[in-house]
Amino acid sequence: MIASSGPARPETPIDGAPLLVPAPALPLVSIVTPSYNQGHFIRQTIESVLGQDYPNIEYWVVDGGSADETVAILREYAGDPRFHWMSEPDGGQGDAINKGVRLTHGDLLAWLNADDIYLPGAVSRAVQALQDHSEAALVYGHAALIDREGAVVEACAYVEPFSLRRLIHYGDFIMQPAAFFRRGPFLEVGGLNPSLHYSLDYDLWIKLALRYPVHYLPQLLARARIYPETKTASGGLDRLDEIARMIQPYGRRRLPALFYGVMLKACLQAARRALASGEWARAWARGRQAAGYSVALAYRTLRYGRQGYRSGVQTYEESRR
Repeated sequence: MIASSGPARPETPIDGAPLLVPAPALPLVSIVTPSYNQGHFIRQTIESVLGQDYPNIEYWVVDGGSADETVAILREYAGDPRFHWMSEPDGGQGDAINKGVRLTHGDLLAWLNADDIYLPGAVSRAVQALQDHSEAALVYGHAALIDREGAVVEACAYVEPFSLRRLIHYGDFIMQPAAFFRRGPFLEVGGLNPSLHYSLDYDLWIKLALRYPVHYLPQLLARARIYPETKTASGGLDRLDEIARMIQPYGRRRLPALFYGVMLKACLQAARRALASGEWARAWARGRQAAGYSVALAYRTLRYGRQGYRSGVQTYEESRR
């Protein structure tokens, strides 16, 4: 294992800017970044955390033993007492985040993936929301989608005011990099399920919401990177099947409605591939799934229109008009 927690306190961080002095009266916010071979992006992620105006941040990068330039970049930040890192093999994203949380001390938590970034003031706004809503275990805001080079592609259209029923039955409308939560409730629900690869954040939101209030913050807090290699973009049927399995214990018999269209398309493609390779049983099973989601999608479209399931929900752009 390679690890560093930095010296006690230098006069200035590596960029020469004055260090922010922690304010004991403000809650400590602990942020964890899980990382594996994300050297192309991680510097921007780190800078977005350490550049926050909130003065009481503890930041851990938990790297899974990257073979690229990641570790060399992490070493550059060892002079900032807020910054800590380790690099060793782990059991995946959930395991890395849970490990990072165990290393931290803050009452307020978040994780920021190694290719996402916080916008200026994001942590201050989240802390203020958690202080204003002391009953809430989780607050979440909006995030813009950016491409590989950091250019804004679009605002995420799926973020909406909180409803547990819609979270379970419609889909995951909480943007993970724009979410902050309390340590106590996170530990109480068992943290992240490390067996989940694609839906560990979705599962956590539901677990927290079943026990505690959740607060929606209609402010832009982060930028989430989307490109073909991300888990969301490349997960395909494996991702959809995992979401379907994850959601069942919460009373949902099939995928949440947001995923009907993409699941229909994925099942049809899988059935065609199975037919082409002579896997008749697999083709039949995926064909039956496609038929079921086709009926469900048609019903939803007839009931709610082509825009579907967002009836009465105000988007971030609409809320700013």
